[in-house]
Amino acid sequence: MTNYSIIIPSYTVGPEAYKEVPVRCARYGKCAVVIGGQKAMAAAKEKLLEAVEGSSISIADFIVYGMEATFENAAVMEANPVVQEADMIFAVGGGKATDTAKLVALHLNKPYFAFPTLASNCAASSSVAIIYNPDGSFREFVHFLDSAAHVFIDTDIIARAPSEYLWAGIGDTYAKYYEVSISARDEILEHFLAMGVNMSRMCMEPLVNFGEKALADNRAGIASYELEQCALTIIITTGWVSMLVTRRHNMLYNGGIAHALFYALCDLPGFDETHIHGVVVGFGCLLQLVIDGDEEEYVKLREFNRRIGLPVTFSEIGITLDQLESVTDRILADEDVEHYPYPLTKEMIMKAAERLA
Repeated sequence: MTNYSIIIPSYTVGPEAYKEVPVRCARYGKCAVVIGGQKAMAAAKEKLLEAVEGSSISIADFIVYGMEATFENAAVMEANPVVQEADMIFAVGGGKATDTAKLVALHLNKPYFAFPTLASNCAASSSVAIIYNPDGSFREFVHFLDSAAHVFIDTDIIARAPSEYLWAGIGDTYAKYYEVSISARDEILEHFLAMGVNMSRMCMEPLVNFGEKALADNRAGIASYELEQCALTIIITTGWVSMLVTRRHNMLYNGGIAHALFYALCDLPGFDETHIHGVVVGFGCLLQLVIDGDEEEYVKLREFNRRIGLPVTFSEIGITLDQLESVTDRILADEDVEHYPYPLTKEMIMKAAERLA
């Protein structure tokens, strides 16, 4: 046996979550620099400044990260004297802004705190960054030893964000349960893996129970209980599960067909420019359930997708069976399906796809 450590980020949630900043951050230093998206920082700036007013913490500057999470954009931040002199980094915004700030924190060896302004993904609580090339194409995953020192989720800011982010976040998040539960099927799991696999159900149940109401409240700008529960599921639960079920002993429980489908379809010209990741991944779960032969769960998820407007057929995402067949080898080669309870074949994919055409 070898030693290993599991680090799960803590969080504060609510309409006044930022008031906890001085309490949670003071032991890390006195000066913070904010790195984020322009719209996100505009939404959070006033509350952040109010939170640190009169405390031992000051904010040196608000810096726009760029348009993509790239090594190049991170390098620009790292060369900035204000960033270099700060004690800690506040990552404000969505996934790309947060992932860029993570790179800066890693390279400069500084603690970072996450302030998600969208309930669209788990970047704020995960210990991985998805890095792109300057042209927007995928480059690589960067894994970190540590996640955010703390996550601050202001539900008023989340409620005012465009609802399409929550809509896509729902599809991307419930995929965690369907992918993890299948990938780890029939395995004897050590403690942290078992924790992650069993916790993954919490990536699905709150969204099915509260997702429809949460979306309606988001459209109305209401920071309701239902919206809060869905935001926590998307931002926190998925990040925790991801860190618990990540690669170890050459096993990967963190992915499945739904994500492999999305990445394969991105090989088609223009697909990634016109499709939202979480929307396609949510649909991919239906393909995965048909392949797996789980009719009951397939029907349940299909009806939920219909209620909230997520796609239930390939035609709804503009894909023909011929186009799908052209990328099946890419699906089978994707690392998200390299650890699976049974061999996947092109024939299995296409047979299931006929039902979802």
